[in-house]
Amino acid sequence: MALFEKGNKKGNRFTSENQPKRKGRGKLSVLNYIRQTTGKKVDPQSSKEEILKVIQHIYESSPAELEPLLKDPTDPHKPNPNTPMWVLSIISAINTDMRYGRTSTIEMLFDRVFGKATQTIEGEINAQVTNTVDLSVLSTDELIQYNALLDKIKAGNNGAN
Repeated sequence: MALFEKGNKKGNRFTSENQPKRKGRGKLSVLNYIRQTTGKKVDPQSSKEEILKVIQHIYESSPAELEPLLKDPTDPHKPNPNTPMWVLSIISAINTDMRYGRTSTIEMLFDRVFGKATQTIEGEINAQVTNTVDLSVLSTDELIQYNALLDKIKAGNNGAN
């Protein structure tokens, strides 16, 4: 007998009397979760334009210019506690890419700031359309109307000849 078949007495089946204590998904948003966990008010302050400008500054800067953002001034083995996590992550990813000769992070950032490059697609399309509709069931008058409609379609310009 399957686990949820009618008549199965195993498990805790929901009925009109036996309902879960919390119905539906939780109402706790990520911002509320962070607020409760850290005890700090969560109020994002950066706009999309500001974030894009920071990203642009990061990829235009030299490694020496980014070093103060990346490392704690008192202990160079620790990350700078005043730099936002996302900035630390981007700089670290760029440094890792440089170490291994990759460009994936920079490409992603360029796509974010400038948009993905458009690619033109060229090709020839040869289509042969066959009529699979059986017109033998139409009367003479209906065939005349059908031909008139086809002529109107072929003429284009909303049916104007």
